[in-house]
Amino acid sequence: MKPFFIAAALSLGLCSCSESAPVVQILQTIQPDDSCDFGPDDTGIASGSLNLAYRNAYVLGLVVKSTYASTPIDVNGVPLEPDTDIGGSAAAFVDTLKLSYSSTPSINIPDGEVPYTAVINPSSDENRLVVNLMTSEAAAALRAALSGTTTATVRVTVQVTGKFASGGKKFESNEVVYGIDVANAPVLLPTCAGTESPAIPAGPCGSGAGQDGQFPSCQPGPAAPGVGG
Repeated sequence: MKPFFIAAALSLGLCSCSESAPVVQILQTIQPDDSCDFGPDDTGIASGSLNLAYRNAYVLGLVVKSTYASTPIDVNGVPLEPDTDIGGSAAAFVDTLKLSYSSTPSINIPDGEVPYTAVINPSSDENRLVVNLMTSEAAAALRAALSGTTTATVRVTVQVTGKFASGGKKFESNEVVYGIDVANAPVLLPTCAGTESPAIPAGPCGSGAGQDGQFPSCQPGPAAPGVGG
């Protein structure tokens, strides 16, 4: 009778299967500073904002881990694979940044695959990548849909893919979702006084104003009329 009960259990789907975790994992999303620097101990950021009246890009830092490792092999005392945590046959080479979008209200934003070149070191959890979450097609779709006081909350699903140095086996990281509140209208700024000039924020990686509430300090006033006819 035991074989019968085992077969019945299988037919009812009572066995459980578990999927292994991705070898390459995106651990954190962090806003880089104006020099593009950030680290795994910095405070993470789960969402941000973008004003398309000032820029099209949203710059974000990713902290990425690789659990893949190689075992050093010696032949007659000669190492075939060096014992190193940088590069080597266990390195993972990123070649594509995958971005997909959903929004509230619903806007038809095309998904994108962006060529990307980076290396993820083996057995490491402090690899750092800087990415732009807005493709030109995504920015154009949002710009066409938004104007005036209309805004949208965009959820960007981020994933990196590539190949391992050894054997060319492909990998896909986990997916992370990042939220961006998107607008497409200049913000109300005070008029610059006298000879004052607008102070423009450097922005993440020196990318300028428009991301995460960073805007010029003031806006130029009307030009003075010319002297004489």
